[in-house]
Amino acid sequence: MQINLTTRIVILTWFICSYSIIVNAQSWSKSFTAGAYDSKNKLLGGSEVLQLVDHKSILFASVGYWQDANNIWYGGSNSSIGWGQINRLDNPSASWQQDLFLGANFLRPEILKQIIFTKDQFGSSLPSPDTVLICAGYSPNYFTSQVVVKSFVRNDVNGTWGESQIVQGSFPAGENYSIRDIEMYVDQQTGLEYVFATVGTQGIYKGKYNPANPGKIDWISTAEFGPLSIRPLGIEVANGALHFSSGSKLYRRIDGVSPSYVIDHDFSDLGATINSAVGGIRGLTTINNPSGVDDAFLLMWCPNGQSQGTIYRLEPDGAGGFNRIYETKLSLLIASFLVGSNASYVLGAYNEFYEYIDPISNDTIHLVGFEANISGGGHPIWNGYYKGGLFAKRDSNGQYSIEEINGTIGANDTALVANRCYVASPFPGESAVYFGGFDPNSNSSTNMAWVYKKDYQVNAIDDITMHENIFVVYPNPASNQLFIESKNLEDYEFNIINLLGKKVASGRINGQTETVDISSLPPNVYILRIANEAVKFVKTN
Repeated sequence: MQINLTTRIVILTWFICSYSIIVNAQSWSKSFTAGAYDSKNKLLGGSEVLQLVDHKSILFASVGYWQDANNIWYGGSNSSIGWGQINRLDNPSASWQQDLFLGANFLRPEILKQIIFTKDQFGSSLPSPDTVLICAGYSPNYFTSQVVVKSFVRNDVNGTWGESQIVQGSFPAGENYSIRDIEMYVDQQTGLEYVFATVGTQGIYKGKYNPANPGKIDWISTAEFGPLSIRPLGIEVANGALHFSSGSKLYRRIDGVSPSYVIDHDFSDLGATINSAVGGIRGLTTINNPSGVDDAFLLMWCPNGQSQGTIYRLEPDGAGGFNRIYETKLSLLIASFLVGSNASYVLGAYNEFYEYIDPISNDTIHLVGFEANISGGGHPIWNGYYKGGLFAKRDSNGQYSIEEINGTIGANDTALVANRCYVASPFPGESAVYFGGFDPNSNSSTNMAWVYKKDYQVNAIDDITMHENIFVVYPNPASNQLFIESKNLEDYEFNIINLLGKKVASGRINGQTETVDISSLPPNVYILRIANEAVKFVKTN
């Protein structure tokens, strides 16, 4: 593809040796308050927001009713309300709507996630990937003493949800059937693609893509691995292998026709007794290894009621296992942030360490939320827990700081308690991060679920220091494809970043013209970073 000299000169003048963003203002606002009704008179209640997910430029939230008096188990009178639901926000100015009501006895949608199917059930590549929104939970039937575990997949064409049964079993329920994570993985030996689900102490279950199934997944009703003594809380792909955590142990899948699992790391040497309700290893997240080229893991160690929220990094040791590196202890950070306080118990990393790129520093940041049982300092508490919503930020050097949602909470303010989830705004033109949470901790918690957002009013400015550029990018504006031409033969990584600082695409260029598919990006202004250069471009419809 050719461009004229005028266009080329204009493009070149956009390149800079560094790119900076000035944040003029940052403000908090409440996006969701439990207890209202949507436009179809559906109750939007709930005691906790468990996940926030950006799916096809729409924001979705999973809401549970544990300890919520709208539910008949906790004093409610209407059996048709007060069960787990998925709510939807179509744009920042819209009102939240109920998108899925899970139905009787599904108290919580324990996982909500976007997954991408690339292969059919036979291992052949799909004509185009199928990106779907999936949630899952379990329903105990106290009349039959049976527990059913199901997944629900959204049909984005008509807004309905199809369901598939994962497994059915007998009482007791609770942690025995708790689904805390789902992950896609292609077996490196067979070439077959599976969706894996952690189903409490029952074990690890898998299913295959089937577009003829309303729920799009044919689940195998027997566990691939299990039962387990402690419910798994995370499942991740790293270094070409599937891993999951259970209690003190990190397991790795050995692929093949008859797969097996081995222990890659064990925290048992710390001597802690594992309380399954707390978990042990929490928030298992794959990150770039600061000491090498392989993937590392980031996690929070919370074994029992004396947990201090210790964060570790696991780096491959070159022999099939991992070296453990201490990063921080949240209880110490809390004591510095809430002056005069002492945190006797810290629970966090409900889902993951969420990655985004800071709009000011361009640094890679990981967010992790938590709750803390505190004493001293005169800070407001709710049933022993700090009343406000705290979260930690980790920079690329492994340094941590604490921030508070909506500023310092007052004694008369509604309790937030726990920040469980976070996601960059999916809406074109909006620079914001949404935060959600609450945790009843076995206390009455009617209509306590919440979502706040932090808005960034940003003005992007170019550094006036210019230098000889080694890349040409065109066209600009672009709708479907972006072309990158390099003036040398070196290999470079490129990243596309939105104005909030979130990385939305990446790849490599090796001295020739690289074609980048940007058709899935919402219309907006973006930053393309290559080495020490950056260029802004406009994505149009």
